[in-house]
Amino acid sequence: MTHPTFRAIAFSGSLRKGSTNTALVHLAQRVAPPELTIDIVDWVDQLPWMNPDLESDPPEIVERWWNAVRSADALIIGLPEYNATPTALAKNALDWATRPPADRAITGTAVAFLSAAGRSGGQRAQDSVSAVLGFLGATVVTEPPVRLTSVGDRFDADGNTDDPEIIDAVAAKLRAVVDALVLRSAELDD
Repeated sequence: MTHPTFRAIAFSGSLRKGSTNTALVHLAQRVAPPELTIDIVDWVDQLPWMNPDLESDPPEIVERWWNAVRSADALIIGLPEYNATPTALAKNALDWATRPPADRAITGTAVAFLSAAGRSGGQRAQDSVSAVLGFLGATVVTEPPVRLTSVGDRFDADGNTDDPEIIDAVAAKLRAVVDALVLRSAELDD
C-alpha cells in the first residue's frame, strides 16, 4: 500500500546562535517520517514588519513567504518564548502567513510547534498563537506537545542531540502532523 507524501516547511523563531529551537527544527528535518519532507526556511528574518499597507503591492520577500506557506501541507515552527509570548520574529512570520484576509496563505495548513523555552517549555507562546491560527483556518497539531525545559546542555555546539527523550518527542509530534494530514486528505476526498 502506498502512503501519501506531504511537504512541510519549517523555521525557527530564534535568531540566537546556538538556539535550541533552531536545533529542534533541524532535528525535525532529520527524524521526519518517510511520508513527510521538511524544507527549512532560513530567511523569515528578512520579512518586513507586517503592515497591511504593503498587501496591495507586497514586497517580493512577502510574496515568496506566501508562496512557500501555500505550497506546503504543514508548517513546523521552532518557537521560543520570551516574556511569556512568541518572539517578534516568529509572530511577524505568522502574521504575514495569515494575510491577505481574502486569501490567507495559512488556511488549510497543519501547524506544529517545537519549543525549548524557560520553565513552561514554551507553553504560553504556543497557546497564544494556537488559538489565533486555528481561528484563521490552520489545523494546529497540539498533541503530543513538544515543550522542553532546561535542555540546552543536551545539545552539542552544532545543535545536535542524541538524547532519546528529545528525539522521541520530536518524532512523535511529526507523526501526529502526518496523521492530521492523512485525516485532512481523507476528508477532502469524501
